[in-house]
Amino acid sequence: MSTETSSTSGAAASALFDQANPAHVKALEKLDSEIIAWITTVRSDGAPRSVPVWFLWHEGTVLVMSEPTTAKVQAIRRGSAVQLHLETGPFGSEVVILSGSAEISETDATGWLPLIRDAYSTKYAEAMADYGMDIEPIMAQFSSVIVFTPEKLSAW
Repeated sequence: MSTETSSTSGAAASALFDQANPAHVKALEKLDSEIIAWITTVRSDGAPRSVPVWFLWHEGTVLVMSEPTTAKVQAIRRGSAVQLHLETGPFGSEVVILSGSAEISETDATGWLPLIRDAYSTKYAEAMADYGMDIEPIMAQFSSVIVFTPEKLSAW
């Protein structure tokens, strides 16, 4: 069963999720557990651009750390529309598509560490070990923080 909900306020992002709806409950679980999401922005020529990203669900927003010169950061600075897609379940089930607004935080990634270190380090422990990097050098390299506020959820 496909469900779609909208919110007009970024502060109400968590209100998008109806705890009585199994697809919404699964979407919240996936936001906490999935390692990779796909973020879609719009290029200056109007074409969509989707790239895989590490992300963290944090207090009703999605945080994405990025190198400051990437196309997604530049698009968001221009006011691009943004969507975030999570991987589907088997056979195309468990779809989660979030649409909303995004901004680049004035605080760089290292400044966010006191708030997110434990959650980010736990979620990406295996990936960071695979890359042979600790969280501090990752945050120094991927210093721009995209703060994505979901305003619409499509889940089934």
